Amino acid sequence: MRFILVTLVLACVVFASNATTDASFNIGIRTETGGEGFLDELDYFDMEALGSSVYCVGVGFDGTNFWVTDAADVGAVGPNTVWVISGDAAHTVVTSFLQFETSSWGLRDLCCDGTYMFGSQDNTVDIYDIATYTHEGYYTCSAVSPNRAQAWDGTYFYTGSFSETIYQVTWDGVIGSTASYTTWSSSILNGGTYGAAWDAYNDCLWVSTASGDFTLYQLDNAGTLITSHLYSIETAGGCTMGSYSGSADEQLWVLEQGSPDGVRCFETGPLALEQSSWGGIKTLF
Repeated sequence: MRFILVTLVLACVVFASNATTDASFNIGIRTETGGEGFLDELDYFDMEALGSSVYCVGVGFDGTNFWVTDAADVGAVGPNTVWVISGDAAHTVVTSFLQFETSSWGLRDLCCDGTYMFGSQDNTVDIYDIATYTHEGYYTCSAVSPNRAQAWDGTYFYTGSFSETIYQVTWDGVIGSTASYTTWSSSILNGGTYGAAWDAYNDCLWVSTASGDFTLYQLDNAGTLITSHLYSIETAGGCTMGSYSGSADEQLWVLEQGSPDGVRCFETGPLALEQSSWGGIKTLF
């Protein structure tokens, strides 16, 4: 009996270590530290309480902090701003800085490649250094104007605007150059996109809309609609994948253009994996 038990334990360990969908190299059991299920709300921070205007637009995550675009110029309440908010549970203001020569709605949605933050604006995408917050330049993208949604999958950018079409964008990495693009998907049902976020864990693109229909769309890596989800947001702006309470696991964060403007976090993947001891594994049998 002891031999059979050890064999079963070793088989489980080998299977766990070879699982391609496990985001951790550690043997573990999923433990919910926030919501109870897929797309449950985990967290929220109020942008207006942190000092923003009522015209917040997009959100991006730089690996540590959230960047939120504030189109204060629209309401003539101040210049367009980027707010940098800590990615830990406190969500305090790290800093804020003026957008580089933007007017009206300025930067819409944001995405990051680990070095630069990319912000959509008309038919150009502005590029900011995430370490210094300085504007480094832009690249041109004529797929649509304005480039509202912004996502990056490690190779390609994705953008969209006031239609169901989402474009896959190839940028050569040269500041000031013109990116090429192809039509990637026309699966959005309500005829418009606002935010986009590439979810590496689920290998999919999340798309938020400003239609007020409370729908969040999930597209597979070929641009086909997986499903649509109803969710509790007044009107969505941009979206991004970002850490939850400072953990390494990234969840979906959606900017809410509401009363007040804020950013909501939804569960899209494992929140924690507890390292199991041999004793802990034995309790499963």
